[in-house]
Amino acid sequence: MKAVISDSSTLITLLNIQKINLLFNLFESIKISKTVYDEVTMQLYNDNEIDNLIKEKKIIVKSVPENELFKMLIKRLDLGESQSIALAKESKSLLIIDEYKGRSIANSLNMNIIGLIGIVLQLLKMHKLTKKEAENIIYELEKKDFKISNALKELIVK
Repeated sequence: MKAVISDSSTLITLLNIQKINLLFNLFESIKISKTVYDEVTMQLYNDNEIDNLIKEKKIIVKSVPENELFKMLIKRLDLGESQSIALAKESKSLLIIDEYKGRSIANSLNMNIIGLIGIVLQLLKMHKLTKKEAENIIYELEKKDFKISNALKELIVK
């Protein structure tokens, strides 16, 4: 799959469980805003890894025009989410986003979105992850307090 736009939460979560490279089994590159870059690299142990991915052109930092959509979004969401949604909408790209409110707004804008569990499911369907690997990822996510509904867990373990 080609490039996608990502908000920070999925990137941070995957960095925290040392699984960021899962994304590149599904996407050629990931575009992020400068704010998302800042949010991800605020944790000192993440900045080297993200900077290396930028050097490899796997992550691309994009500027986001402050258009009407952005101005509407910033009234309801944080800066990173607003920029991510505006960037994805403008470029007609798939958006990686996990926060409920941001997903809800992106859905209301008829955008294509995917979350971290959707990514794991896609990799499982494409046989780029085994069932055991997917279950281990779910276990690691839950250890980091990533909220996963029982219905989504069922999709992976069955």
